[in-house]
Amino acid sequence: MEKMVVVVFDSESNAYNGLNAIKQLHQQADLALFAVAVIAKDADGTVNVRQSADPGPIGTLFGACLGGLIGILGGPAGVAAGMTGGYVGGAMGDLDRMGINLEFLDDVSRVLTPGKAALVAHVDEYWTTPLDTAMQPLGGTVFRKVRSEVVDEQIDRDIRETQAELQALQEEYDAAAAEQKAKIQAKMDATRTKLQTKIDAANKWMKDAEQQAESKVAVLKEQAKAASDKQKAQIEKQVNEIQANVAKRQEKLKQSAASVREALTV
Repeated sequence: MEKMVVVVFDSESNAYNGLNAIKQLHQQADLALFAVAVIAKDADGTVNVRQSADPGPIGTLFGACLGGLIGILGGPAGVAAGMTGGYVGGAMGDLDRMGINLEFLDDVSRVLTPGKAALVAHVDEYWTTPLDTAMQPLGGTVFRKVRSEVVDEQIDRDIRETQAELQALQEEYDAAAAEQKAKIQAKMDATRTKLQTKIDAANKWMKDAEQQAESKVAVLKEQAKAASDKQKAQIEKQVNEIQANVAKRQEKLKQSAASVREALTV
Protein backbone atom coordinates (compact mmCIF):
# COMPACT_ATOMS: atom_id res chain seq x y z
CA MET A 1 0.00 0.00 0.00
CA GLU A 2 1.50 3.32 -1.09
CA LYS A 3 2.01 5.81 1.72
CA MET A 4 3.68 9.06 2.62
CA VAL A 5 5.64 8.50 5.80
CA VAL A 6 7.13 11.13 8.10
CA VAL A 7 9.30 9.98 11.01
CA VAL A 8 10.24 12.69 13.53
CA PHE A 9 13.46 12.40 15.58
CA ASP A 10 14.95 14.44 18.39
CA SER A 11 18.18 15.02 16.45
CA GLU A 12 19.55 15.11 12.92
CA SER A 13 21.98 12.29 13.70
CA ASN A 14 19.06 10.01 14.56
CA ALA A 15 17.29 11.11 11.39
CA TYR A 16 20.30 10.00 9.34
CA ASN A 17 20.35 6.73 11.25
CA GLY A 18 16.68 6.43 10.33
CA LEU A 19 17.59 7.07 6.69
CA ASN A 20 20.06 4.21 6.76
CA ALA A 21 17.50 1.99 8.46
CA ILE A 22 14.75 2.63 5.90
CA LYS A 23 17.20 1.97 3.06
CA GLN A 24 18.08 -1.31 4.74
CA LEU A 25 14.40 -2.21 4.94
CA HIS A 26 14.16 -1.58 1.20
CA GLN A 27 17.14 -3.82 0.52
CA GLN A 28 15.49 -6.53 2.63
CA ALA A 29 12.22 -6.04 0.67
CA ASP A 30 10.34 -5.27 3.91
CA LEU A 31 9.05 -2.16 2.12
CA ALA A 32 9.66 -0.41 -1.20
CA LEU A 33 11.32 3.00 -0.96
CA PHE A 34 10.49 5.26 -3.91
CA ALA A 35 11.81 8.62 -2.64
CA VAL A 36 13.20 9.95 0.63
CA ALA A 37 14.55 13.13 2.23
CA VAL A 38 15.85 14.34 5.58
CA ILE A 39 14.50 17.67 6.81
CA ALA A 40 15.26 19.63 9.99
CA LYS A 41 13.58 22.44 11.90
CA ASP A 42 16.04 25.08 13.06
CA ALA A 43 15.82 27.05 16.29
CA ASP A 44 14.02 29.91 14.52
CA GLY A 45 11.36 27.51 13.19
CA THR A 46 12.68 27.39 9.63
CA VAL A 47 12.46 23.96 8.01
CA ASN A 48 15.15 23.00 5.50
CA VAL A 49 16.02 19.94 3.43
CA ARG A 50 19.26 18.40 4.65
CA GLN A 51 19.42 15.54 2.16
CA SER A 52 17.26 14.39 -0.73
CA ALA A 53 17.49 12.24 -3.85
CA ASP A 54 15.73 12.55 -7.19
CA PRO A 55 14.91 9.13 -8.68
CA GLY A 56 13.36 10.31 -11.92
CA PRO A 57 9.64 11.15 -12.27
CA ILE A 58 8.87 9.96 -8.74
CA GLY A 59 11.45 12.34 -7.34
CA THR A 60 10.11 15.25 -9.37
CA LEU A 61 6.67 14.98 -7.78
CA PHE A 62 8.18 14.14 -4.41
CA GLY A 63 10.40 17.23 -4.58
CA ALA A 64 7.43 19.48 -5.35
CA CYS A 65 5.51 17.88 -2.50
CA LEU A 66 8.48 18.35 -0.20
CA GLY A 67 8.51 22.07 -0.98
CA GLY A 68 4.87 22.42 0.04
CA LEU A 69 5.45 20.32 3.13
CA ILE A 70 8.36 22.48 4.26
CA GLY A 71 6.37 25.68 3.74
CA ILE A 72 3.57 24.48 5.99
CA LEU A 73 5.67 22.71 8.63
CA GLY A 74 7.75 25.86 8.97
CA GLY A 75 4.78 27.56 10.64
CA PRO A 76 3.64 27.16 14.23
CA ALA A 77 1.96 23.97 15.42
CA GLY A 78 -1.69 23.88 14.40
CA VAL A 79 -1.18 26.29 11.49
CA ALA A 80 -2.57 23.83 8.94
CA ALA A 81 -5.98 23.66 10.58
CA GLY A 82 -6.21 27.44 10.62
CA MET A 83 -5.32 28.03 6.98
CA THR A 84 -7.60 30.07 4.80
CA GLY A 85 -8.98 28.54 1.64
CA GLY A 86 -6.79 30.64 -0.63
CA TYR A 87 -3.59 29.69 1.10
CA VAL A 88 -4.56 26.04 1.13
CA GLY A 89 -5.12 26.21 -2.61
CA GLY A 90 -1.65 27.62 -3.14
CA ALA A 91 0.25 25.38 -0.73
CA MET A 92 -1.62 22.11 -1.03
CA GLY A 93 -1.66 21.38 -4.77
CA ASP A 94 1.35 19.07 -4.91
CA LEU A 95 0.62 17.71 -1.44
CA ASP A 96 -2.85 16.73 -2.64
CA ARG A 97 -1.23 14.84 -5.49
CA MET A 98 0.68 12.81 -2.91
CA GLY A 99 -2.46 12.25 -0.83
CA ILE A 100 -1.43 14.47 2.10
CA ASN A 101 -4.19 16.35 3.92
CA LEU A 102 -4.28 19.08 6.56
CA GLU A 103 -4.98 16.73 9.46
CA PHE A 104 -1.82 14.77 8.70
CA LEU A 105 0.21 17.98 8.46
CA ASP A 106 -1.12 19.22 11.77
CA ASP A 107 -0.22 15.95 13.49
CA VAL A 108 3.35 16.18 12.18
CA SER A 109 3.76 19.90 12.94
CA ARG A 110 2.86 19.41 16.60
CA VAL A 111 5.76 16.97 17.02
CA LEU A 112 8.31 18.52 14.65
CA THR A 113 9.36 21.32 17.01
CA PRO A 114 12.53 23.48 16.66
CA GLY A 115 15.71 21.43 16.99
CA LYS A 116 14.13 18.24 15.69
CA ALA A 117 14.57 16.50 12.34
CA ALA A 118 12.46 14.19 10.24
CA LEU A 119 12.62 11.55 7.57
CA VAL A 120 10.07 12.08 4.77
CA ALA A 121 9.52 9.10 2.50
CA HIS A 122 7.26 7.84 -0.28
CA VAL A 123 7.01 4.11 0.28
CA ASP A 124 5.04 1.02 -0.56
CA GLU A 125 4.59 -0.61 2.81
CA TYR A 126 3.43 -4.22 2.94
CA TRP A 127 3.08 -4.20 6.72
CA THR A 128 3.82 -1.61 9.40
CA THR A 129 5.87 -3.66 11.88
CA PRO A 130 9.29 -3.52 10.12
CA LEU A 131 9.38 0.29 9.92
CA ASP A 132 8.00 0.77 13.44
CA THR A 133 10.50 -1.72 14.82
CA ALA A 134 13.43 -0.07 13.02
CA MET A 135 12.51 3.46 14.13
CA GLN A 136 11.67 2.72 17.77
CA PRO A 137 15.28 2.36 19.04
CA LEU A 138 16.08 5.70 17.37
CA GLY A 139 13.23 7.45 19.16
CA GLY A 140 11.37 8.04 15.89
CA THR A 141 7.69 8.98 15.93
CA VAL A 142 6.10 7.54 12.79
CA PHE A 143 3.26 9.24 10.90
CA ARG A 144 1.64 7.56 7.91
CA LYS A 145 -0.82 8.73 5.27
CA VAL A 146 -2.17 6.29 2.72
CA ARG A 147 -2.05 7.75 -0.77
CA SER A 148 -5.48 8.19 -2.30
CA GLU A 149 -6.83 8.99 -5.74
CA VAL A 150 -7.93 12.50 -4.74
CA VAL A 151 -6.40 14.07 -7.84
CA ASP A 152 -8.15 11.67 -10.21
CA GLU A 153 -11.44 12.36 -8.47
CA GLN A 154 -10.90 16.13 -8.54
CA ILE A 155 -10.03 16.14 -12.24
CA ASP A 156 -13.06 14.03 -13.09
CA ARG A 157 -15.32 16.23 -10.97
CA ASP A 158 -13.98 19.43 -12.57
CA ILE A 159 -14.60 18.07 -16.06
CA ARG A 160 -18.14 16.92 -15.23
CA GLU A 161 -18.99 20.24 -13.57
CA THR A 162 -17.73 22.22 -16.56
CA GLN A 163 -19.68 19.99 -18.93
CA ALA A 164 -22.81 20.59 -16.87
CA GLU A 165 -22.13 24.33 -17.01
CA LEU A 166 -21.84 24.16 -20.79
CA GLN A 167 -25.03 22.13 -21.09
CA ALA A 168 -26.92 24.66 -18.96
CA LEU A 169 -25.69 27.49 -21.19
CA GLN A 170 -26.75 25.58 -24.28
CA GLU A 171 -30.26 25.18 -22.89
CA GLU A 172 -30.32 28.87 -21.99
CA TYR A 173 -29.17 29.75 -25.52
CA ASP A 174 -31.88 27.61 -27.12
CA ALA A 175 -34.59 29.33 -25.06
CA ALA A 176 -33.20 32.88 -25.31
CA ALA A 177 -34.51 35.72 -27.41
CA ALA A 178 -32.44 36.65 -30.47
CA GLU A 179 -30.94 39.77 -28.87
CA GLN A 180 -29.61 37.70 -25.92
CA LYS A 181 -27.99 34.91 -27.92
CA ALA A 182 -24.71 36.69 -28.69
CA LYS A 183 -23.93 37.25 -25.00
CA ILE A 184 -24.78 33.64 -24.14
CA GLN A 185 -22.74 32.39 -27.08
CA ALA A 186 -19.71 34.26 -25.74
CA LYS A 187 -20.15 32.50 -22.38
CA MET A 188 -20.44 29.16 -24.16
CA ASP A 189 -17.23 29.78 -26.09
CA ALA A 190 -15.40 30.70 -22.89
CA THR A 191 -16.72 27.57 -21.17
CA ARG A 192 -15.64 25.38 -24.09
CA THR A 193 -12.15 26.85 -23.79
CA LYS A 194 -12.17 26.13 -20.06
CA LEU A 195 -13.33 22.58 -20.71
CA GLN A 196 -10.54 21.99 -23.24
CA THR A 197 -8.02 23.35 -20.75
CA LYS A 198 -9.23 20.87 -18.15
CA ILE A 199 -8.99 17.90 -20.48
CA ASP A 200 -5.48 19.02 -21.50
CA ALA A 201 -4.54 19.13 -17.82
CA ALA A 202 -6.03 15.66 -17.35
CA ASN A 203 -3.93 14.34 -20.24
CA LYS A 204 -0.79 15.80 -18.68
CA TRP A 205 -1.65 14.31 -15.29
CA MET A 206 -2.18 10.93 -16.96
CA LYS A 207 1.18 11.15 -18.73
CA ASP A 208 2.90 12.08 -15.45
CA ALA A 209 1.14 9.23 -13.64
CA GLU A 210 2.26 6.75 -16.30
CA GLN A 211 5.88 7.88 -15.97
CA GLN A 212 5.71 7.62 -12.19
CA ALA A 213 4.18 4.14 -12.46
CA GLU A 214 6.98 3.01 -14.77
CA SER A 215 9.56 4.29 -12.28
CA LYS A 216 7.86 2.50 -9.39
CA VAL A 217 7.67 -0.75 -11.34
CA ALA A 218 11.39 -0.46 -12.17
CA VAL A 219 12.21 0.03 -8.47
CA LEU A 220 10.08 -2.96 -7.48
CA LYS A 221 11.52 -5.25 -10.16
CA GLU A 222 15.05 -4.35 -9.11
CA GLN A 223 14.13 -5.03 -5.49
CA ALA A 224 12.66 -8.42 -6.42
CA LYS A 225 16.02 -9.69 -7.66
CA ALA A 226 17.30 -10.17 -4.11
CA ALA A 227 13.96 -10.95 -2.46
CA SER A 228 12.72 -14.24 -1.02
CA ASP A 229 10.04 -16.20 -2.88
CA LYS A 230 7.38 -14.89 -0.49
CA GLN A 231 8.57 -11.32 -0.95
CA LYS A 232 8.73 -11.74 -4.71
CA ALA A 233 5.06 -12.75 -4.71
CA GLN A 234 4.19 -9.62 -2.72
CA ILE A 235 6.24 -7.43 -5.05
CA GLU A 236 4.66 -9.00 -8.14
CA LYS A 237 1.23 -8.34 -6.66
CA GLN A 238 2.11 -4.69 -6.13
CA VAL A 239 3.47 -4.36 -9.68
CA ASN A 240 0.19 -5.77 -11.00
CA GLU A 241 -1.81 -3.32 -8.87
CA ILE A 242 0.21 -0.35 -10.14
CA GLN A 243 -0.27 -1.41 -13.75
CA ALA A 244 -3.99 -2.07 -13.19
CA ASN A 245 -4.41 1.41 -11.69
CA VAL A 246 -2.76 2.96 -14.74
CA ALA A 247 -5.08 1.02 -17.05
CA LYS A 248 -8.08 2.11 -14.97
CA ARG A 249 -7.00 5.75 -15.17
CA GLN A 250 -6.46 5.47 -18.92
CA GLU A 251 -9.95 4.07 -19.47
CA LYS A 252 -11.53 6.72 -17.27
CA LEU A 253 -9.70 9.49 -19.10
CA LYS A 254 -10.66 7.97 -22.45
CA GLN A 255 -14.33 8.10 -21.45
CA SER A 256 -14.00 11.68 -20.22
CA ALA A 257 -12.24 12.73 -23.41
CA ALA A 258 -14.98 11.20 -25.57
CA SER A 259 -17.64 12.99 -23.54
CA VAL A 260 -15.74 16.29 -23.81
CA ARG A 261 -15.34 15.96 -27.58
CA GLU A 262 -19.07 15.53 -27.86
CA ALA A 263 -19.70 18.58 -25.69
CA LEU A 264 -17.23 20.70 -27.66
CA THR A 265 -18.94 19.93 -30.97
CA VAL A 266 -22.41 20.99 -29.80
